[in-house]
Amino acid sequence: MRYKIAPDIEIRAENAAKPESQASKFLLDLLAGLSHVDSTFDYGCGKLRYQTAIAETTDSLAIIDSEVQLSRTQILRGKKASIRNIYKQSNRVQVYSDEEFQKLNARFDRGFCINVLSVIPFNARRRQVLEVIRRKLRRGGECLFVVQYRNSDFTRMRKMPNAKPWLDGFLIDSLRGHSFYGLISPDRLESSLKRAGFCVCKTDLNEGSVYCWATPE
Repeated sequence: MRYKIAPDIEIRAENAAKPESQASKFLLDLLAGLSHVDSTFDYGCGKLRYQTAIAETTDSLAIIDSEVQLSRTQILRGKKASIRNIYKQSNRVQVYSDEEFQKLNARFDRGFCINVLSVIPFNARRRQVLEVIRRKLRRGGECLFVVQYRNSDFTRMRKMPNAKPWLDGFLIDSLRGHSFYGLISPDRLESSLKRAGFCVCKTDLNEGSVYCWATPE
């Protein structure tokens, strides 16, 4: 996603996506222990960091991101490709832009929103994302929300001369353009979910990240 926060400042959230090689062992272990379901979505799939692990837990998987992230050629699984081309012939994995997903007439058993909210520099946009996710879950469905609330690299970076405070994080102006890094506390994440119509079922903390399961009320 891209966010214009000033005439000369555009946040390109796709630049924050990490590859499979930087997947969290804690999250991979969590995914490996999940029961199998019929349908799942991964909202903000990025560079497919957890797609393989998630796909093993479901019959069908929808992956969602901005059209820029889905269509651009980038390094994915060691070679140049686009996400849309990788899954062009897939029967189990469907690819949707955020706009396409919102119009989709389908409900899912399980969802994932992994390190997405913390790269969104506007509270209103975060609320919109939560609303979309809530509407796309079936009654009794669940979604895992993951955000960072502590990061030693962020602590160092926010003291740099090219950093300035923004929302619950900071902006960095670099050669690649501006980036936003938010740190969302466990309490703030749970409060945001409850205001969006979710019931928080379980929250775990691990190495500076919050893992929160929630279901629509």
